[in-house]
Amino acid sequence: MPPKSTPEKNSSKKPSANEAESEKIEKPVLVESEAENKGKKADVKKKSTDKTEVKNNWTRWLYLALGGVAIALIITGIGYYVLSPKTDDANTNVSLDNSQPVKVNPDLPDLVGGDRFDMGHYYPVAVMIDNASPARPQSGLQSASVVYEALVEGGITRFMAIFDHGEISQIGPVRSARPYFLDWLAEYDAAYAHAGGSPEALGEIVKNRIHDINGIGNSAKAFYRDKTRPAPHNLYTSSNAMYVTTVANKLKISDVDIISWQFALPTDVLPATATAANKVKINFSGSAKSSEVSYAYDSASQTYLRSQAGVSQEDRLTKAQIKVKNLIIQTISNNIMVGEKGRLTMKVTDTGKAKIFQNGKVFEATWTKTDASSRTIFSLADGTEVKFQPGNTWIEVLPEGRKVVIE
Repeated sequence: MPPKSTPEKNSSKKPSANEAESEKIEKPVLVESEAENKGKKADVKKKSTDKTEVKNNWTRWLYLALGGVAIALIITGIGYYVLSPKTDDANTNVSLDNSQPVKVNPDLPDLVGGDRFDMGHYYPVAVMIDNASPARPQSGLQSASVVYEALVEGGITRFMAIFDHGEISQIGPVRSARPYFLDWLAEYDAAYAHAGGSPEALGEIVKNRIHDINGIGNSAKAFYRDKTRPAPHNLYTSSNAMYVTTVANKLKISDVDIISWQFALPTDVLPATATAANKVKINFSGSAKSSEVSYAYDSASQTYLRSQAGVSQEDRLTKAQIKVKNLIIQTISNNIMVGEKGRLTMKVTDTGKAKIFQNGKVFEATWTKTDASSRTIFSLADGTEVKFQPGNTWIEVLPEGRKVVIE
């Protein structure tokens, strides 16, 4: 809208004090004719109109320039969306508070055995969980169906906990990915929750199109920092956040492809070769007390109670010592490669020995994993598959030569 023109009575210029005084001295005051007065007014009006047109033209060009920038940004955004590589966790902009786990039918693969259908179930998610001393006590480990523990750099261990049922308000602390855990992950067709990772692990995640939930990537909204814990041991998530993220990525529990282990019936008995095992000690890294893991059998609950570095290891949520129904010590080749920043490479597609602890007894078995995606099968000497007790399972992946004491 053009500006209003100035009223005519204010359009003639007022002479300065010096000019007025000069005119009084040098010449008489001239009386302008009506025609001359009208001509001057027309000139003033024309100049005002010219200024308005220039201002309007400048405004038009400004709007055109801003419009061009906006269109360029929109085109750039569309191009990035279309051309950039997609990850499975790109769409996580959904509420993390209003969705509940779904229930599934009994025909789906089973990770824990027993009467699993009374519990809420969801697409399985494997979460990398810290086991450095500042991370203890961890949250949610007791609720995991299966937990793998293996060495990482520095002689410490890390957990990969697989969740597929139950409501867990806090899970973590969440830490970074390592490549050998991905071979176990593939057995569950699970989504993978972690906070960054080694270059090798991140490359494998992309290459194998793993359902990625990266806490320092596009899925950051599914994680949060607990300010009462020291960084970097304070990144957490929850079962609800994981559920919402898998739904956002269109992961359906009906599409899960898992080969279940066999679970014992109440009438089944342990192998005849089983012997008493009330206590077991494992040392992942030399003789250091800090790396010593131990389990003690509790006959009341028929589970093994876990300790680390000689101290009861509790779940932060339950405030109780971690209980394990099925304990496996899986021995792998000691041919461990140490790479950049002390990161390890392990061969877990192989065959080897295992010790299975159930109901206060232990028996020998053989494990076999033929390729990265195949299920690890535990077999007895006669070739029959091991039957596990209904409940959670912890797998201690131990390089050959590490000390194991059974009492």
